[in-house]
Amino acid sequence: MSRATSPRGALLEIDGLTVAFPGGEPLVLGASLRILPGQVVTLLGPSGAGKTTLLRALLGPSSLRHAGYGVVARAHHVRVESAFVPQRGALFDHLDVGANIRLAEAAAGAAHAPEAWLRAVELDPALATSGRPVSALSGGQAQRVAVARTLAAGRRLVVLDEPSVGLDPLGVRRLAALLTSQARSLGAGILLITHDLTLAAGASDQILFLDTAAKRLVPVFADWPGPAELTPPDERHQRLGRLTARVEALLAGASAAPPAFRRQRAELGLARPLVVLGASLVGALRPRLFFPSARVGAKLLGAALLRPLAFFATVGGLLGFTVPFVIASLSAALAPGAILGMVGGSYILSLAPPISAIVFSATSGSSVNAWLGGQTLNGQVLALEGLGVPPERYLWSPAWLALCASYLGAAAVFIASMVVGGWALFRAYDVPHALLRLLSNFVDPAPGQLVPVIRMSCLIALYAVALPSITVARAVEPKRSSDDVTSAMTSAVMRCTLFVVAMELLSTLVQRGVIE
Repeated sequence: MSRATSPRGALLEIDGLTVAFPGGEPLVLGASLRILPGQVVTLLGPSGAGKTTLLRALLGPSSLRHAGYGVVARAHHVRVESAFVPQRGALFDHLDVGANIRLAEAAAGAAHAPEAWLRAVELDPALATSGRPVSALSGGQAQRVAVARTLAAGRRLVVLDEPSVGLDPLGVRRLAALLTSQARSLGAGILLITHDLTLAAGASDQILFLDTAAKRLVPVFADWPGPAELTPPDERHQRLGRLTARVEALLAGASAAPPAFRRQRAELGLARPLVVLGASLVGALRPRLFFPSARVGAKLLGAALLRPLAFFATVGGLLGFTVPFVIASLSAALAPGAILGMVGGSYILSLAPPISAIVFSATSGSSVNAWLGGQTLNGQVLALEGLGVPPERYLWSPAWLALCASYLGAAAVFIASMVVGGWALFRAYDVPHALLRLLSNFVDPAPGQLVPVIRMSCLIALYAVALPSITVARAVEPKRSSDDVTSAMTSAVMRCTLFVVAMELLSTLVQRGVIE
């Protein structure tokens, strides 16, 4: 298959690249790299040598510079759109096999032909319409679907990070043959980052080694003859043995490890939630990718509202019953029924916004936060960017909208449940016209009671905007471990709670000033 003719000359051409860590220690000095159409280039090196950092310097140096790295080069040309495929393919687990490929095609503005792309990577085309979840795929199948998805996005420069992880030896050889054939047939360039020497020998036209002692990017062989999978078995084994011996020698000499760099955690100030709010609103107004991202919104709406709905109702009902019970028990001078008749539903106006907001943040906010954090941690956000799909529009916007709608729904259920709980207590104390007493503050407030109703409405509207913005802003920050995901969840709940407390205090002062 071919979507466009190959560009003339190198797809990627870099000369004199120097990358330095934020502390100034160099990772590599004066590196050069050239990838031609139809060529597979492999990058080897010690574990933790900084191969992924070097990759980011090759394809997206601006993000490294923003993080404090030094990146300079005499010449730096990436002449085609590139795609990064993280380990294990980072397939989108909320989509089935066919939908993964259709999303890539939608990003490229191409007609839907997922069966053809699956056939190109030697998979059963029926997977495109079977509705099969990606979690049901084997490791080899998942990698092939990831390659098919990347090709469907029209990317001509493909970077794969440890693509053979989890594959058996036969699967590694098949992957090597697949990458070689696709590079040749599509005129694409492929850059492999791997520790798997069988894959490197089987697929590579050129093999490079990141020498951390010399700070150099050096060819493993000046005369490497090409992919071993294109040769007879004896020749293939000979090339693999030759490569193994050479890499062992290079690893023995590359004992100096790069300096450890402690990532600085970005603080979440006022600007970050505002950025998320703006990006989410802009994404919601753009029709492109609407239907795929609507699936994200539907998934998160279920997680944020439908699943915890009974919990919201239970907490609201219990609070609606308990609070007036405590109030009725405080005075010995008046009968409980008389006290409840005077209180009416005023306590609901005061308590519904803060309690519903805090409970919502701790349950629904944490659920959505964990899902978005997992998308970042598992490389799916990187995969989206590699397909040309803006995460702001595909993930941020539907997540924000789902949380916004969910909070409004949760607040409504919470208030209704408080009314039901209060009604049950009022009936137990024989308060006449119990339901009318509770609802009078809402439907027919006296002139002096209108301000609390306005305050409650404004707070609920404010929380519907602010809580999703804070939650999503914290969720989409970079994650490097599951601890980062947990930390983001806890931090988001704390920040939402502090925001709610501040707004409750401020609005109370405003309400008091208006009434006085």
